[in-house]
Amino acid sequence: MTSSSRGSLHKQQGQISSSTAVFIAIVTLVFLWIASGFIFRGDTEKTSATKSDLPSVAVKNSQAQLVARELTLNGEIKPNQQLNIRARTDGMLEMITDSGTDVDQGDVIAKLSIDDREVQRTQAEAQLKKAQSDFNATRKLIEQNLSSQSQLQALEAQLEAARAQLRRITFDIENTELIAPVSGVINQRFIEQGAYVSAGNQVLELIDNDPLIAIINVQQSQIHRLKLNMPATVKLIGGNDRQGQVSFIAPIADPQTRTFRVEITIPNQNDPIPSGMSAEVTIETSKVKAHKISAAQIKIDASGRMGVLTINDNNETRFSPVTVERADVNALWVSGLDDQTRLVIISHSSLTAGQKVTPKPVPADYDKGEEL
Repeated sequence: MTSSSRGSLHKQQGQISSSTAVFIAIVTLVFLWIASGFIFRGDTEKTSATKSDLPSVAVKNSQAQLVARELTLNGEIKPNQQLNIRARTDGMLEMITDSGTDVDQGDVIAKLSIDDREVQRTQAEAQLKKAQSDFNATRKLIEQNLSSQSQLQALEAQLEAARAQLRRITFDIENTELIAPVSGVINQRFIEQGAYVSAGNQVLELIDNDPLIAIINVQQSQIHRLKLNMPATVKLIGGNDRQGQVSFIAPIADPQTRTFRVEITIPNQNDPIPSGMSAEVTIETSKVKAHKISAAQIKIDASGRMGVLTINDNNETRFSPVTVERADVNALWVSGLDDQTRLVIISHSSLTAGQKVTPKPVPADYDKGEEL
């Protein structure tokens, strides 16, 4: 092989080697580019997956409000007075008021026969007049030393006896009429017209329903919250509400139940209602800052404490113990939280304290069934 041939071969080999190196470099760059795409995409997908794994919860920014603490207890409605009217003398019952009749204080509600009491009073008046005359005459004789002191004392005794006899018969006559001691309603008659009545017999029952008295029994742990003249709402069967106020707090507990009797006075002039019904009594005792929540938000922790789930600034759940201060049909009012707090309203999984979550606003139509 000539020298020129060998030179040409070496030149071709050099060109082939250069082309091969360039090709290998291009393939390597393409491979690295593709591989880097998979790597970064995997990191992105991993980050997205991590974010999507956090449970979503609907959170409400709640502001505490000043609400009234309430004490609600069941009780019964009693009349202001329930009186048994009794006869104070003997006689036949000539007149008696019908049951259900409204009467005013001072009205005659029953009448007994007088019989011969007027004759007896006339005789008693005559005996008193004679006794008085004898006593006066004897006293003048004593002044003249014509009678003894002992005789005057005997006549004085007769005078007092005559006076007592007149008072007795006058008392009997006055009490043949039974007078209503208060205004009210005749509830029942114990004796019918025409029957004979002895002194002390029950004749009528009179009920005074204005005002009414609601009676509740308050536990030892709650009695310190009550004071006289506190306003109260009394809810009667049928949804009729009446306003009243605390008028009596027992100074000593019932030895059997260890509860205190509390009375609420309820005016009953307009649209009067009867006594004897059951009632629910609610008394506003004080005011406290509280948050309005749904009963569904109440949780119980392992220690048996009642609380709600809240969210801190790091979007982590926290179990916050609460005290129910007030309850109604639609909501609960709870204390124990900060004045401003983030309440968990909706969650689709069981959450634990310290869990990271993704907070979202409560849907505008959540009450209508809109999903989170």
